[in-house]
Amino acid sequence: MQESADFDYAGLWQTALHGALSKHGLARSEANTKDPAYREALCEAFGFFLLTCYATSVRELRATPWCPLEGLDAARLVAMEKLHLHPHNARSMIEQDLLWALHPELCEFTLPEAAQDTCRQTLNAAGLADCLDAKSSD
Repeated sequence: MQESADFDYAGLWQTALHGALSKHGLARSEANTKDPAYREALCEAFGFFLLTCYATSVRELRATPWCPLEGLDAARLVAMEKLHLHPHNARSMIEQDLLWALHPELCEFTLPEAAQDTCRQTLNAAGLADCLDAKSSD
């Protein structure tokens, strides 16, 4: 993936992290790296972060002026092609559906170094550094 100078990895990571922590009823100030709920929230945040970065890389390759593939639409396009879905069905896929449908692609996707640097410290502190290196063992 090309690293766009204007892509805000830090903002994306903060959005993903805040959303996941809120979903689990946690506040960033109360984060305990040993708390299972915190670790689960971090994994969820990383999944969204990875999916969004993947969608951005697809968008950079496949977007057109008439189909800009904004947000997660680029990931939905890949899922549509892979699963032979009707566009309406693909466009209704939520984040968790996309994570499952695109699991092999996400396992093979390498985050840009700038994206890795953005979330590395938080993941390492919680003992989740393997999220950055998770690859399919197939």
